[in-house]
Amino acid sequence: MPALPKGNFRRLSPQQSPTLNSGAFSLEDPFNRAERTREAVAVSGICGESGESLKTLPDFPVTNFVVAPIAVVDGDADTPKKPTIGDFLPHYVHCEATSPSTLKTQAQKAVGQMCGSLALVGVTESGKRIAKRICCGREWCEECREQAHNRRIARILKRLLQICPMTYIVVTFPVEVRPLMRSKATLALLGKRLRGLLRKRGYQKVYTRWHFFGDTPGVYHPHLNVLCDGGGMSPKQLADEKDAIRHKLLPRSMAKLIDKDLVVHYAYSQDEKRMMHWTKYVTKATFLEREWDDQLASMLYGFHNGCFAGTWNDAPKWKLTGTDKKFNALARLGEGRHPESGEPVVWDKKPLPWALVLIDNPIHLGAWWYSLPPTRPPPAQLGGVEVRLNGLLKRKHAAFLASEEYLEQLTQGGD
Repeated sequence: MPALPKGNFRRLSPQQSPTLNSGAFSLEDPFNRAERTREAVAVSGICGESGESLKTLPDFPVTNFVVAPIAVVDGDADTPKKPTIGDFLPHYVHCEATSPSTLKTQAQKAVGQMCGSLALVGVTESGKRIAKRICCGREWCEECREQAHNRRIARILKRLLQICPMTYIVVTFPVEVRPLMRSKATLALLGKRLRGLLRKRGYQKVYTRWHFFGDTPGVYHPHLNVLCDGGGMSPKQLADEKDAIRHKLLPRSMAKLIDKDLVVHYAYSQDEKRMMHWTKYVTKATFLEREWDDQLASMLYGFHNGCFAGTWNDAPKWKLTGTDKKFNALARLGEGRHPESGEPVVWDKKPLPWALVLIDNPIHLGAWWYSLPPTRPPPAQLGGVEVRLNGLLKRKHAAFLASEEYLEQLTQGGD
């Protein structure tokens, strides 16, 4: 190979080429001195001449590179590469759900994801205003977990108050089949099958909801909770009920293969506190940390957990007691009605930053619902100004007459 031409070689600084680590050289002028980097050598075929005496050195072909501001040459395989957008896609949907705004609020997390930074404002026909902070609803979100739990109770409470006595069923699946239950389609199908089975067996009102984890943190433990109408059964009837659930949700061939079957828990009660306890327990969050199963968390995006079946148009059969009475107002809010007047609330379509809603000094009603003061009426029109001016003139005239009468009384008293 011929020797390289003698010339003024120089390295590109990071200011001159932002892709220095990947190997880059400047081709801004076709008559620049030959330049090289650690990874590559730039050969222009021109060196040491100027003006009309420029000529190509022997045995060096003229470069055929297209003149461009920067030319990039791939570096070594060990050279670190810049991350692409594909590296961030698994968390994109989650970040979108928990980061509705770039406005910094007190609810901002350490990783920059915000929950509750936006709010919807609604007003009734009589002018009463209600604000509702928007929560992400993710079970692992520490900011809105408690508020989202109370909202779930408020949404379903009107229907569950129609059930008395209340039956509580829990279906637990064997460890061997749990790896097959990691898709939304499978979980939705199992819940639908159980609701359909109970309806066929005479239950009129059925509510189902999945719990994804149990008492052991981080161990996937899916079990299906059911709240429905019903009551006491004889031992034989109860055994038939459990066998029907096992045959419906787990194929018999699989049960024989693993030599295990579903565990079905059955209980019922007419006690108001016990029924409210079951309502709170079934609606609670069990997926407390996303790090427990990041893949499962991504899979559950958009999963509708908590489904009803049956007819729900009966009058309430039991009432809330003690501190649970606060859910009466939240239940009306969950139905889209004002907690005091019961009027329908018309919500604005465009959310507002929560920081702007705080200016009105909202009063927290629970579950991130707030009462706002009524909107100040607009300034009076010309007619209203005239009315106030007439009233002022009348008062001034009355005061003048009173002073005249007082002076006359003083004069008469002096005589």
